[in-house]
Amino acid sequence: MKPLVGISLMHEPEFLNAALPLFLKNQIEVIEWSFDTIRNEKSKPAWLHQLLKEYSQNNRLIGHGVRYSVFDARFTTRQKVWLNDLKKEVKKYKYNHITEHFGFMSSSNFHEGAPLPVPLNKSTLAIGISRLKSIQDAAHLAVGIENLAFSFCLDDVKKQGEFLDKLTAPINGFLILDLHNIFCQAKNFKIDLLEIVKLYPLKKVREIHISGGSWQNSIYAKDLKKVRRDTHDEKVPKEIFDLLPDVLTLCPNLEYIIFERLGHTLSHEKEKLQFRKDFLKLRSIINTNSVSKTKIDKLKLPRLKQVQPLSDLKLYKQQQFILNTIRNNTDPYKALKELNVPSLKDWHTQSWKPSMMETAILLVKKWG
Repeated sequence: MKPLVGISLMHEPEFLNAALPLFLKNQIEVIEWSFDTIRNEKSKPAWLHQLLKEYSQNNRLIGHGVRYSVFDARFTTRQKVWLNDLKKEVKKYKYNHITEHFGFMSSSNFHEGAPLPVPLNKSTLAIGISRLKSIQDAAHLAVGIENLAFSFCLDDVKKQGEFLDKLTAPINGFLILDLHNIFCQAKNFKIDLLEIVKLYPLKKVREIHISGGSWQNSIYAKDLKKVRRDTHDEKVPKEIFDLLPDVLTLCPNLEYIIFERLGHTLSHEKEKLQFRKDFLKLRSIINTNSVSKTKIDKLKLPRLKQVQPLSDLKLYKQQQFILNTIRNNTDPYKALKELNVPSLKDWHTQSWKPSMMETAILLVKKWG
């Protein structure tokens, strides 16, 4: 079987208008729904419920969380409520799996927050495993994690794949390989796209994300003039489409390929046409290059004991210190100097790039 090609569903009317011709021609084989983006069920449009119900009944619905924050060092009431809502969600619709993002956030919405990396050590690994176990316990489904677009230094870029492999092992979890996130890393740290891809445990990749993004001009930082950001608001770069055939051959258990674009970025007809053009280009590549698989390894859910979710006060204080330093500075060099302290030795802040700190400052000031 070839991987199913679909879209990340958005609730805005302009998104439905852009995607409707694709739905009418039965070109969208699967939809991914970020089930925690609409907090009030009464705010959900009637068409959205009907669409989710239809794809759910045909085993073509997958779930993607954006608010849980897998690496928050404290397990909060907000996360407890999120898990309770997830239990209700999986009773309402039949999801094939549930996924979340790598990193911790400066606000409760990943799409409107600053996704920040964490030190790749035993403490954060324990927190991450605990959070993923809680998701699996709530949903009773296979659980995956998406690679992060943002890193402060090249070493974290190179180690993220190995860390995600360890993170997903205890729950027999899987990966979403977001190729635009890889594109951001490649451009921001001047490293080959395919070289980064090969650093990930590709047998664990069940889902691929494809999207576009934007460039941010550096004002203060001198190490990089433009930073690539994963903003889901522009066309898919040609380099990603060129990379995709190679990636398809490297991911033997790939089941889904999801095209992402934020709904509020599709106000004009030109943008809607580009949305459809990108999606159809994606389908064409899959139909031309995808190797049909006779068998995909099935994920077996491990038997997990219900345990109290972990909290790590030391890690929490570190996260808050970093966020407060970012919030209180406009100069990335000054922020990096303040963060170069013994208490953050595991974060390797002395290796952080000024351009990436400047990006973090802008993100946190806007959304955090």
